[in-house]
Amino acid sequence: MKKRLLALLFAAILLVPIVAACGSDSGSGDQAEAYTGDLANFVINPADIPQSKLDTTLYLAVSIRGVENPYLATIYEGMIMFSAYLDSIGQKNEYQILDSQGNNDAEVQNMRQFAAMADGNAIAYSDPNENAIAFALAEAMAESGGFIGTAWNKPDDVGPMDLTPNWVIHTSPDNQQSGYDISVQLFDHMGGSGKIFVVEGMLGNTAAIDRAIGLQRALDEYPNIEAVEWDTGNWATGEAHDLVQTWLSNHPDVGGIWCANDNMATGAIQALDTAGLKGDVMVVGIDATTDMVEAVRDGFALATVSSNGYLQGGYTLAICYAAWTGLIDVANMPAAYREFATPSVLVTSANANQMLTETPSFDFSRPFDAKAS
Repeated sequence: MKKRLLALLFAAILLVPIVAACGSDSGSGDQAEAYTGDLANFVINPADIPQSKLDTTLYLAVSIRGVENPYLATIYEGMIMFSAYLDSIGQKNEYQILDSQGNNDAEVQNMRQFAAMADGNAIAYSDPNENAIAFALAEAMAESGGFIGTAWNKPDDVGPMDLTPNWVIHTSPDNQQSGYDISVQLFDHMGGSGKIFVVEGMLGNTAAIDRAIGLQRALDEYPNIEAVEWDTGNWATGEAHDLVQTWLSNHPDVGGIWCANDNMATGAIQALDTAGLKGDVMVVGIDATTDMVEAVRDGFALATVSSNGYLQGGYTLAICYAAWTGLIDVANMPAAYREFATPSVLVTSANANQMLTETPSFDFSRPFDAKAS
């Protein structure tokens, strides 16, 4: 079947009664023999996948806040990369975006409708808008027998072990370390003293909270750095631009701007450009979007961190695929493989050009390569 992008059709699906997908064998017990060795060495071998699974259309999705944010767009691209891998091994599949536009209720409802449509033949990556809905998203998938991996946001007292086997994994880069690393880069550049602006991420969002903790740790180590303005930019370029523009009128002598993501860092750079300070006041962010890495290369920003959305989206789906086929037994996976950190890279002028010119490539047959050592 010719692959088609279902994002434009999904809204129409929500308006009609859900019809179970044909050919589902999710409850048939037709599973491969589960791998029992060290998961670090686990390899997806197409020869071990039952032909009935390969012949069943598997539905893939990434649940995100849209693709306007360049980082979130890389998660979507990671899904496309993984879909191409499935094509290469003969697995029928179709993919789509579940676009919540930052609405919690919409994100959970989208997941429930998607999972029901696929009748259990579904795997998904989800970046919950807020901690509080992580379990509801996993539960929405579990109701129809599909498999989900979440990233970034969940409560500390809830996790995949609470909804085995359908909530397969939860991952996140070390956001506290990322927040700290870009802070140290900025503070050292400022000579260890001066005023900074802080543009925080979405309140109630785990990544935003942890990145701010990393910033505070650095502030504690650099007592002569003063955060004179601190507010949320909600991950948005426009909101960050407006904040920085207002703050500059009160603090034209600011020495640096700390942003919890690159989308907001881009807004800060735009505000500095308008004020004639672009390149004089350094900006740091996280996500390694193309615009931000170019700014680092060109001397208009100091540092960012690559969380590698391609890897997060693609490998999360690969692990969920191994669960759907029965190649791994989720119930017997060690806790360290149910929740783990994914690798990230600090991007500075020393490696920015390399980040821009290298095309990412992944071996999805080794899905646990996504686990940071």
